[in-house]
Amino acid sequence: MTVKKGNKFCGEHQQDSLNSNNVEDMDTSNKRIKCPLDPTHTCYRSKLSKHLTICNARKMLDALPTYIVKNINLDKETEEIPRMTPLSQLDFSIVDIVIKKINEAYEKLPKISEAILQHDVLKDTLDVSFCGKRAKKHLTQNSSLLAHLEKAGLVQDNTCYVEFGAGKGNLTYWLAQMTKEKANSCILLVDRSSHRHKNDNKLKKEEHNIYIKRVRADIADLQLNNIPEIKNSLNKVGVAKHLCGTATDLSIRCLMQVIDNRASGSNYGLIIAFCCHHKCEYKSYVGKKYLEQCGFVPNEFPILCSIASWATCGFNLKNTNKLEEDDGSNKRANEQDIRSSERELIGYKVKALLNWGRLKYLKNYGFEASLVHYISTDVSLENICIRDTFDLAKLNSRTNCCTFDISIS
Repeated sequence: MTVKKGNKFCGEHQQDSLNSNNVEDMDTSNKRIKCPLDPTHTCYRSKLSKHLTICNARKMLDALPTYIVKNINLDKETEEIPRMTPLSQLDFSIVDIVIKKINEAYEKLPKISEAILQHDVLKDTLDVSFCGKRAKKHLTQNSSLLAHLEKAGLVQDNTCYVEFGAGKGNLTYWLAQMTKEKANSCILLVDRSSHRHKNDNKLKKEEHNIYIKRVRADIADLQLNNIPEIKNSLNKVGVAKHLCGTATDLSIRCLMQVIDNRASGSNYGLIIAFCCHHKCEYKSYVGKKYLEQCGFVPNEFPILCSIASWATCGFNLKNTNKLEEDDGSNKRANEQDIRSSERELIGYKVKALLNWGRLKYLKNYGFEASLVHYISTDVSLENICIRDTFDLAKLNSRTNCCTFDISIS
């Protein structure tokens, strides 16, 4: 806050040291008091009534919407595993045991296919020469994700799309451009924060058939079935790009609520680009049973998450200058580079295992799930997405939808 002319302190700290020579400070009606809704900030006593109508904490006075249910998407049967000490402070033998399990489990996984696609809705924009490098990076990712969405047959009439972790709605903007001719469709943007310069505001000024609605909620507390747009739409599709760690698992659980209340004739699907596996949490992670069948115990999960960061933390970049200076003559630097390459590979293996656990979880629900490299590593090191469509007939034919099979089909 700025300091008012004639005052020594800003409004927030004015009450801490009142200036007796200031007439305004002597006026008790203008004294700043703690906000009744949130005592961490203050307001003028004379303007309290107005402040209560615009205060960001005013939702405390109102009843929460029906789609907010505290911790609805958390696994209530699993105890949270606390964050572990840094790997550097652990006994090497403990880490070595986990790495051996990683290598053994990874050997059973198939190779992830590559499918780098481009959607026509972004073609002209990507061809513009003045498009900045950072902007082009995100546009390239959005283009491929939308192309995968259409390839999976998830672009239809009467569909409700849900973008989890929507942020400023960059993905939603292009999704709306792609589906603007589809009848009776809508897009829900889910984010727990409020953002300025949102792209959904641009969409309100454009002509299209898509209804746009922003839902402010933590994904852990979001019950999609209680949102009218979800109830009234025949098809439900979840989309997300680079949701950090635990938010990905919460989004999958959130979508499974809708699947549990599936309607005959409905189509379900999702496209999620993975990110930040080191931020996964055991309580929310959906592939726990798969990891158990791989031989991992719960207390090893935080170690897995820490090792996952090796894939993208840039070990080789740290040693590039040393290697260039020594021209290969420094044996220690070269050995370090080899170790760094190995660690990077192990990190990628962990990411693959965590992603495969999510895929097995979705397949168990009847999804036709597949993992693909949707962009090249030149665009982003986090270049894997999961593409799923729900097969109701397959699920109904299963005798036990709670079994997990580690074998590769």
